[in-house]
Amino acid sequence: MRILRKVEPYELPELVDLWLTTSLIAHPFIPGAYWRDNKAAMLQEYLPASEVYVIDCGGRLCGFLALVDDHVAALFISPFEQGKGYGTQLLNYAKTIRSELTLNVYQKNQQSVQYYQKNGFEIHSETVDTASGEKEYSMRWRC
Repeated sequence: MRILRKVEPYELPELVDLWLTTSLIAHPFIPGAYWRDNKAAMLQEYLPASEVYVIDCGGRLCGFLALVDDHVAALFISPFEQGKGYGTQLLNYAKTIRSELTLNVYQKNQQSVQYYQKNGFEIHSETVDTASGEKEYSMRWRC
């Protein structure tokens, strides 16, 4: 059974592992050390400061979405669970609790850029992620 719900604090380490694994696969253009170096900050700072929703796949977490106000700070689905609609389920839920959503996505991650466009997001501007040095799109969805 797949359930969308708020994360429990004890589940944060599992989410960080999912984030790291998925980030390494989805962003081969960024050195792996960048992601590994940010693991502790994800666990201790970023996720606790976010409103986090998960897809619970019967006792294991298949994916999550983290919101900071109206900004989608993270949307990660386990590589083994991608293509099953979990990301869309999480985004659609976020659209029911927000009238506007923004996000940043690496320009080189064309699969994700196209995914967000398919889900109603439009490119609003171009930026550079100062931490990684990679170009990003700032995208926005409005109700």
